[in-house]
This record gives sequence, structure tokens and C-alpha cells, in this order.
Amino acid sequence: MRVLFLTHNYPRFKGDQAGTFIEELALALPDDCKVLVLCPHAKGLRIKEKRGKVTIYRFRYAAERKETLAYEGKMLASLRQGIKGIIELFIFTFSFVKSIRKLIVSENIDIIHAHWLMPAGIAARLALSSWHIPLLLSVHGTDVMLLKNLIFGRALSRWVLSRIRLLMPVSRFLGDTLEKISGVKKQKELLPMPASKNFLARPKRRLAKRIVAIGNLVKQKRFDVLIDALGVLAEVGIKLDLAIVGDGPERKSLEDLCLEKNINTIFVGRQPHHKIPEILKDAGILVLPSVDEGFGLALVEGQLAGLAVIGADAGGQRDIIEDGKTGILVKPDDVHSLAKAIADLLSDERKTLKMAALGQANAKRFLAGYAATRLSDIYKRVLS
Repeated sequence: MRVLFLTHNYPRFKGDQAGTFIEELALALPDDCKVLVLCPHAKGLRIKEKRGKVTIYRFRYAAERKETLAYEGKMLASLRQGIKGIIELFIFTFSFVKSIRKLIVSENIDIIHAHWLMPAGIAARLALSSWHIPLLLSVHGTDVMLLKNLIFGRALSRWVLSRIRLLMPVSRFLGDTLEKISGVKKQKELLPMPASKNFLARPKRRLAKRIVAIGNLVKQKRFDVLIDALGVLAEVGIKLDLAIVGDGPERKSLEDLCLEKNINTIFVGRQPHHKIPEILKDAGILVLPSVDEGFGLALVEGQLAGLAVIGADAGGQRDIIEDGKTGILVKPDDVHSLAKAIADLLSDERKTLKMAALGQANAKRFLAGYAATRLSDIYKRVLS
């Protein structure tokens, strides 16, 4: 069985965080699945590369110094640039389509698995106009949230979904949201983002008084709500350290807020994915207060590392946390609810460590090996 992954995000080098979960999935698939990955080229990368058992193809779409649309989060910005940006995206998509068609023939592809409705789903829909190869689509979050804000989002999603054999959202929330946007009911199989076994650690014997938060420093993540909650706790004498892993446009305002609230915070910056387990060793609680989260892989990684976790009662986080048993869900954007949840975890260490252990056991269902076995079965069923 020859499977072609289509994605605009895939690790370019060791430690790169771009699409790490897709590489985890590709490498974990059984040997009877020969996986090929088609992704955009970028400066310094090879056109074809073998990494483990996966063959990576990269398509060119501009002069090398101008190949900056992928991996750096510039696609949305390009869309907002007007005619110039639209032309860039058109050329990008055309190059993507051309490479898909070429690989279908040269590599005798049996099944195509597109990751993200945009741009991979669009490119696959265009490329397969002359073939009857099964097309599967995984939606991960950012693509669906973008569709909500596009004037033509409904028409575009309906057009792409009309060609796919199976929709694989990473959470129930995301599948339901896409269904509402498109007005189309497709056969669905839930396929959460796979986590790396490198995060697995021994259950913790003590609860460290350090909070950790991981993610892009953007408004959607609501890290300001976490800082405000720690400020509330500091006012009643509960002072905690905070480590924030990630970078983004909100960093300066978050740094200023930490100074204002007198929160002892380390801004670790964006880190290679393989270094994050080491950072989690020193923490006791991981908090993800974001809204409209497609899944919440950081929560799973925190659970695997043995941390107690707190998430917002919204989006895909509900698929990860069983409230009060494997973690805590709090009302979105509610500073005092979050502060209370943190205080409750700190007040009963024995109970919290038990919750963390249950969370770790539960999170193992998201490991790449389990996801890959399930995905292989899906492929076989689709092809039968």
C-alpha cells in the first residue's frame, strides 16, 4: 500500500517543530504502508530526502530566497496582501497540484491523505480531477478556524469535501464545526494528533510549584488569562513560578503583564520539540487556557510527562480531559475559575498526583503507535 501524505508543514531538520506530529504518524505506520510525503521546498532543503522509512518530496514554487510561505506562518498574511498575495498563493497551489499529479504516476500511489483542508485539501481536490484515487482529509484546527472567517468559506469547504472519501478531524469539536460551516455531513473517523513516546516519564512523587504553558504566543492561547490568574493567587500569598514555551506577536505584552503582576516568569522561547520533555521535568502543572483549540496536543504531552493539567472547557480539550478525574476543565476566559483550579491542585498534593497518574495512563491512547495502527486499518478498509 503506497500512501501519499500532503502537507504544508513537516519537520525540515532535527528539532524543527513544523508538523512534528505528522512525522510521528508517518514513521509509526506499519511496514506494509509505504509513506511518501509531499511538502513545500524551503531554502537549504533537498528536493528529495529519505528520513527513516519515509521518502520526502519537496515542490518548488518560487526562487529559493522567496520560498517563505510555508513553515513560517506567512500564508494567512499573504492572503491579506491583496492581489500580490493571492498571486503568490495561486502559484504555490499550482506547483503543489503539479507535483501531486507527477507523484501519482511515478510512485503508483494507492491512497492520498491530505493534512489540513487548506492548502493540501484544495491542492488534492484540483489534482484528482482525472483520477479515482481515494482521498482522505485530516483537519487539524487552524484550517477550520480560518474557514469561519472567509466570505467564501462555506463554498470552498463544500467543494473540497465533495471529493473526499473520509474526513478525519482531530477532535469532535472540529468535526462538528466543519459540518456547520460547510453544511455537509461526511463519513467521519476521529483521528487525534499523535504524541511522541519521548514525553513518557515516570509518575511524579511530588508536585513541583512551577506552572508551564506551551504554545504560540497569540491571543487565541489566552496566556494573559493564566498570568492574571497567577496574579490573583499572588495577592493571597500563593506565589508560583511560570515557564512559557513558545514565541509570537504577544510576547512583549505578556512580558509586560508578568512584570505588572510580579510573576516570576521564564520565557523559554520556541524550542526544538525533542527538548520540551526536559522542560516539563521541572514543572508540576501544565495549563492550556486557549479558546477554539482544535485539539490541544500540549495537554497530552503534559499528561504523558506526568503533570497535572488544566484546560479550558472548550474545543478539542474536552476530548482529552475528563474533568476532575484526568485533569481539570475551567470556564474559558475566567481568571478566577482558573486561579481556583490551580489553588485546588496545590492544596491536596496526594489527590493531584493521583489525578496526574490517571491522566498519564489515559493519554497513552494518543501515542503515535496507537494512532498509526488505527490509521493503517482505516486505509485498508477504504481500499477494500
